[in-house]
Amino acid sequence: MPIEQDERVRSFGTKVRLFPQAPYLAGFAEPEVVWLSPPAGTIGPGPSDDRMYIVDAVEKQQPYAFPDLPPYYGDAHPACGPSADGHFDHFEIGSREFVAAHLYGSVRRVLDIFESYLGRRIEWQFHERYQRLELIPLLDWDNAQSGYGFMEFGYSADESGKRWPFALNFDVIAHEVGHAMLFSLMDLPLEGRWTPEFGGFHESAADLVSLLSVMHFDTVLERLLHACRGNIYTLNELNRIGELADARQIRLASNSRKMSEVTTEMHDLSRPLTGAFFDMIAYVFMDKLYRRNLIGADLFRESLRDEPRAQKTDWIQAAFDEAYKDRHFQFKAALTESRDAIGTRLAAAWEVLSPNDLSYSDVAAAFLSIDQRLDDGRYNSPFQGSFHWRGIVEYVMAAQI
Repeated sequence: MPIEQDERVRSFGTKVRLFPQAPYLAGFAEPEVVWLSPPAGTIGPGPSDDRMYIVDAVEKQQPYAFPDLPPYYGDAHPACGPSADGHFDHFEIGSREFVAAHLYGSVRRVLDIFESYLGRRIEWQFHERYQRLELIPLLDWDNAQSGYGFMEFGYSADESGKRWPFALNFDVIAHEVGHAMLFSLMDLPLEGRWTPEFGGFHESAADLVSLLSVMHFDTVLERLLHACRGNIYTLNELNRIGELADARQIRLASNSRKMSEVTTEMHDLSRPLTGAFFDMIAYVFMDKLYRRNLIGADLFRESLRDEPRAQKTDWIQAAFDEAYKDRHFQFKAALTESRDAIGTRLAAAWEVLSPNDLSYSDVAAAFLSIDQRLDDGRYNSPFQGSFHWRGIVEYVMAAQI
């Protein structure tokens, strides 16, 4: 969500408390206060609004599977209500009410972010049959899923075997919302026109929705920058990923995989595309640091080149350490702006793509066409270079779409 819009929401929105990462991870035992776009007092019990509603099922025996679809008609725990001032940030951590509010708040927050990037409302794919998305926070199941008109969440186990609700894992929730938004924007391919790259694209896009959404948590940006001092490629190279915020998503995003190195399995196939977009976030971040005289030309150049970066790890980190000193807020502003630059371009590209016979070259062309219209196309050449290095395209001229 663009910074200015996020600040406006804080003046009228509804507060919830969300965990940026699963609460059993070190450093994330306390949730962060987040503001949602519906004005305080307008979200109903559940929580519920005009887009979604929580139903805390008592004895739902099985996850939904066609033809068994919403709505849920069984017994449900009482819907949790807002505080006297219309917010949902007052529940005891770990209570059923807190889990319900956390799931609702996470879905609503991701939707807010990407609707702000698009500049319009996203209508659910199923809106002609169901007016609202049904959210079931606690199901005795070891998985989570989203489907036609619903999302439902079971439990995962930590290393000690303790079970934790997926509904408290923002990363998992955001990924599922990513799939739901893509189906709403693009729909499904026609019969016979599904490609392996459509599956890889969907997984990549859902991972990027999660990554960009988690980058809206202040605690995530603070931990990330304090750990790497702006050298975001240290996430993989120095194996310090466990100290940072969105460990799973960063590991997926910051990768060096090329199309020649992956299979057609959709998660594996997604990696070059996700990696290309992570490289673009890094490029815009470095470019903003350089243009604001926060880093020098040598550091800008060497930190973005694979071979020199591998050969000059110590020099690059020392240079970032020095540049970052007493400039945390300038670095943070550059990172949030790079986040929003890529988020805006991605959302606009998804809106114009056809799911039929989709190829990664289609994704690249759409993205580059959108980029050409923004910032005077300043990033078009390095973005093309990123797609080319990954083997996604030989060369792409941004087409008018």
